[in-house]
Amino acid sequence: MPRLIVSGLASDDEAEILTDLAVKAGLRTAIKFRALFDRRYRRLTEHPASGALRPQLGVGIRIAVVAPYIIFYAVAPKDDTVTILRVLHGRLDISAQSLTE
Repeated sequence: MPRLIVSGLASDDEAEILTDLAVKAGLRTAIKFRALFDRRYRRLTEHPASGALRPQLGVGIRIAVVAPYIIFYAVAPKDDTVTILRVLHGRLDISAQSLTE
Protein backbone atom coordinates (compact mmCIF):
# COMPACT_ATOMS: atom_id res chain seq x y z
CA MET A 1 0.00 0.00 0.00
CA PRO A 2 1.40 3.43 -0.92
CA ARG A 3 2.63 5.79 1.76
CA LEU A 4 0.55 8.96 2.27
CA ILE A 5 2.24 12.36 2.20
CA VAL A 6 0.25 15.48 3.05
CA SER A 7 1.97 18.59 1.69
CA GLY A 8 2.39 21.67 3.83
CA LEU A 9 -0.13 23.53 1.67
CA ALA A 10 -2.71 20.76 2.08
CA SER A 11 -2.10 20.64 5.82
CA ASP A 12 -2.62 24.42 6.00
CA ASP A 13 -5.76 24.11 3.86
CA GLU A 14 -7.21 21.48 6.20
CA ALA A 15 -6.42 23.49 9.31
CA GLU A 16 -8.10 26.56 7.82
CA ILE A 17 -11.15 24.56 6.71
CA LEU A 18 -11.57 22.84 10.07
CA THR A 19 -11.13 26.07 12.02
CA ASP A 20 -13.64 27.84 9.79
CA LEU A 21 -16.12 24.97 10.19
CA ALA A 22 -15.70 24.92 13.96
CA VAL A 23 -16.43 28.66 14.16
CA LYS A 24 -19.28 28.80 11.66
CA ALA A 25 -20.92 25.37 11.98
CA GLY A 26 -19.72 24.06 15.32
CA LEU A 27 -17.10 21.68 16.65
CA ARG A 28 -19.14 18.56 15.79
CA THR A 29 -19.15 19.53 12.12
CA ALA A 30 -15.40 20.17 12.15
CA ILE A 31 -14.80 16.77 13.79
CA LYS A 32 -17.05 15.12 11.19
CA PHE A 33 -15.08 16.64 8.31
CA ARG A 34 -11.75 15.69 9.92
CA ALA A 35 -13.00 12.08 9.92
CA LEU A 36 -14.24 12.37 6.32
CA PHE A 37 -10.86 13.67 5.15
CA ASP A 38 -9.05 10.87 7.01
CA ARG A 39 -11.35 8.24 5.52
CA ARG A 40 -10.82 9.60 2.00
CA TYR A 41 -7.04 9.64 2.47
CA ARG A 42 -7.11 6.00 3.58
CA ARG A 43 -9.15 5.11 0.51
CA LEU A 44 -6.66 6.90 -1.73
CA THR A 45 -3.81 4.80 -0.33
CA GLU A 46 -5.87 1.65 -0.91
CA HIS A 47 -7.02 2.70 -4.41
CA PRO A 48 -4.66 5.44 -5.62
CA ALA A 49 -6.00 5.53 -9.18
CA SER A 50 -9.62 5.92 -8.06
CA GLY A 51 -9.70 9.71 -8.41
CA ALA A 52 -10.48 11.37 -11.71
CA LEU A 53 -7.47 12.62 -13.66
CA ARG A 54 -7.22 16.38 -14.18
CA PRO A 55 -4.49 16.75 -16.84
CA GLN A 56 -5.21 20.47 -17.25
CA LEU A 57 -3.83 20.91 -13.71
CA GLY A 58 -0.65 18.95 -14.33
CA VAL A 59 0.64 15.53 -15.30
CA GLY A 60 -0.83 12.84 -13.09
CA ILE A 61 -2.97 15.17 -10.98
CA ARG A 62 -6.12 13.51 -9.67
CA ILE A 63 -9.03 14.65 -7.54
CA ALA A 64 -11.17 13.16 -4.82
CA VAL A 65 -14.23 14.82 -3.34
CA VAL A 66 -15.36 15.40 0.22
CA ALA A 67 -18.20 17.73 -0.72
CA PRO A 68 -17.94 20.66 -0.96
CA TYR A 69 -14.14 20.28 -0.85
CA ILE A 70 -11.85 18.86 -3.51
CA ILE A 71 -8.69 16.98 -2.62
CA PHE A 72 -5.97 17.35 -5.26
CA TYR A 73 -3.39 14.60 -5.22
CA ALA A 74 -0.65 12.89 -7.19
CA VAL A 75 0.44 9.27 -7.26
CA ALA A 76 4.08 8.29 -7.65
CA PRO A 77 4.11 4.51 -8.22
CA LYS A 78 7.90 4.49 -8.44
CA ASP A 79 8.14 5.96 -4.93
CA ASP A 80 4.99 4.13 -3.77
CA THR A 81 3.44 7.38 -2.53
CA VAL A 82 0.20 9.30 -2.70
CA THR A 83 0.78 13.02 -2.12
CA ILE A 84 -2.08 15.27 -1.10
CA LEU A 85 -1.31 18.59 -2.77
CA ARG A 86 -4.21 20.82 -1.75
CA VAL A 87 -7.68 20.68 -0.21
CA LEU A 88 -9.79 23.48 -1.66
CA HIS A 89 -13.43 24.50 -1.77
CA GLY A 90 -15.07 23.34 -4.99
CA ARG A 91 -16.41 26.82 -5.77
CA LEU A 92 -12.92 28.26 -6.21
CA ASP A 93 -11.50 28.90 -9.65
CA ILE A 94 -8.69 26.35 -9.49
CA SER A 95 -5.70 26.44 -11.81
CA ALA A 96 -2.43 24.53 -11.94
CA GLN A 97 -0.86 27.48 -10.15
CA SER A 98 -3.37 27.05 -7.27
CA LEU A 99 -1.78 23.69 -6.49
CA THR A 100 1.61 25.21 -5.76
CA GLU A 101 0.76 28.56 -4.14
